[in-house]
Amino acid sequence: YRVYASNRVVFQLTFGLMYLGLALVLLLAALWIGMALAGRFVDPIRNLMIASSRVSRGHLDVQVPVVDRSGDLYDLSERFNRMIVQLREQRQALLDANETNEKRRLFTEAVVEGVSAGVVGLDPDGVITLVNLRSCEMFGRDEIALMGEEIATVVPQLAPIIKRARSSRRGQIRDQIQLGPEADLRTYQVQLTREGTMTESKGFVVTLDDISNLVSAQRTSAWADVAQRIAHEIKNPLTPIQLSAERLRKRYAKKLEGDFEVFDKCTNTIIRQVSDIGRMVDEFSSFARMPSAVLEKGDLADIIRQAVFLESVRLPQVEITADVPEGEMLAYFDKRLISQLLTNLIKNAVEALETDGLEHIRNPHVIVSTEVLDTRIRVSVCDNGKGWPQENRQSLLEPYMTTREKGTGLGLAIVAKIVEQHGGTVELLDAEPDAEGRVGACFRFSLLRQAGELDPSSLDDLDQVPARTETSRKNKSGTLDAESSTPEATHAETLVKD
Repeated sequence: YRVYASNRVVFQLTFGLMYLGLALVLLLAALWIGMALAGRFVDPIRNLMIASSRVSRGHLDVQVPVVDRSGDLYDLSERFNRMIVQLREQRQALLDANETNEKRRLFTEAVVEGVSAGVVGLDPDGVITLVNLRSCEMFGRDEIALMGEEIATVVPQLAPIIKRARSSRRGQIRDQIQLGPEADLRTYQVQLTREGTMTESKGFVVTLDDISNLVSAQRTSAWADVAQRIAHEIKNPLTPIQLSAERLRKRYAKKLEGDFEVFDKCTNTIIRQVSDIGRMVDEFSSFARMPSAVLEKGDLADIIRQAVFLESVRLPQVEITADVPEGEMLAYFDKRLISQLLTNLIKNAVEALETDGLEHIRNPHVIVSTEVLDTRIRVSVCDNGKGWPQENRQSLLEPYMTTREKGTGLGLAIVAKIVEQHGGTVELLDAEPDAEGRVGACFRFSLLRQAGELDPSSLDDLDQVPARTETSRKNKSGTLDAESSTPEATHAETLVKD
């Protein structure tokens, strides 16, 4: 007892320390259990917070870890993961759709820029929002200048068409308009489509196709058929009429002593008029059945020199010169047709100078010059007369456009057809002013230098399309009077004969 009593304090301290240690262990265990239980509930929420933060920065590849397979937190985590997967798939779908739309946009822009027609996009108020390169060329302005402009200001001819499209039930209007300077008016087929409905229009799409060549080809084809019929109906009785007149003059000339002069004058008139009609019939036949060009390699310079020499001998009243380089100038052409073309262009220029009055022109002359390009040779026949008419020059290439009393109006039409068969272009230009400031007329055409640039099988198709016309003078409004007799328009007559 005395031993126990003497160690009581030690025992008390020992038990106190033991109780304190046990209390600490229990406290720590309780804290650990509490923290573990708290972490079990807080970790999923923390993971959701971290994942949502990454999602807000655009990272859609995160996933919330799921431990338990039951409970509200499990449902929340599972739905969050499904939401992320859906967002990722939707974003990828949007990216794919955007890429597809971008490719389509680029393709559409390439198509719009590449088509031969002019394409113009308009908003509901008729303001230009889209133009392609071809439409800029048609309007003579660049894209920056056109954007934001009202179409009615740029092309007033389209204003009534847009007005009709606004009130049209179908929202589609087709019409034809003419654009360009008066010297070179072009005909365009207009297709205007309204986007949206009559009450809620979203804009308009306008397409303009240049159909000038088609319209001219249709007229040429129709005139060719008329010419063929006229030639067929008139040519047959001409020879009997002429032979009969000659026989009457030969047989009865000596018997009509008192009236011989009148009789001879009448018979000569019949023969002369029949000859003129025969010439016109020959031109009709030539225009209706133009032989196809046979392109062969030849010396164009030699053909030009020959034509100039022959015409200078035949027409000595006018100075006719050839400005061609020495040596050969090889090109592909039909020698017979090009010789006819050059001969008659020179003859036409001389006749125009004679109409103007040679005595009023200082040093009247006709110059045939050439210009060698990479793939073509340009040939120009220029004079120092009064020049081409200032208005609507392209009409001079159409059949039966004549200003002469006895003209047929087939001259330049046949010339243009020959040039077109050679795959060339026709330009009705103003010549360089002479010493007195006179601006004459210049007829320019081109020929191929290399074989293979024009498919021979396509020559028949080219017969249906007139040569392209370019003019260099811009004029005031007005049209060419086909019946008026003016010195300038005398260039419209070129007679092509075999």
